[in-house]
Amino acid sequence: MNSNITIKDINIDFSKYFTSKGISCDTQSKLNNTDILAVPTAYGDHEFYFAQETIDFLKYCRGKSPEHSFGVLAEDDIQIRSLHSFDIWMPVIWVASSVLLPFIINMVSSYIYNKMKGREREDVNVDVTFLVKRENEEKYIHYSGDAKTFKESFEKMDLNKM
Repeated sequence: MNSNITIKDINIDFSKYFTSKGISCDTQSKLNNTDILAVPTAYGDHEFYFAQETIDFLKYCRGKSPEHSFGVLAEDDIQIRSLHSFDIWMPVIWVASSVLLPFIINMVSSYIYNKMKGREREDVNVDVTFLVKRENEEKYIHYSGDAKTFKESFEKMDLNKM
């Protein structure tokens, strides 16, 4: 397996986030009725942030694929954690069904390609995490590595056998 990719079985629990941020039942239901959802990452005890590419990536996805639903697991305003480099810090992406995983990997790959236009010679890293709902289990898939090899790293994998 590619050393830039980590895959783990997990049990996703957003209860600490829901409680600390007072997230309504309507917003919580997005986990069940949204195809692709950006979710926050915990920093510290009660701080949750979204990655710096969250808003731009979701706008990109909505423009490229209006037949799918995209959203943010938040009530209203979101806190963005901005890191100052050209590295691409993608949001943690909740994928409602494993059938959508190849689709969202292609969307991320296309987004990275567009983001790098005019800067192809620069060394750029990508950091992205997918949380995938798959029947009765959940998977954590994390990629941290060269932007130029993102797509080919996933092409080498059989996503159905993870």
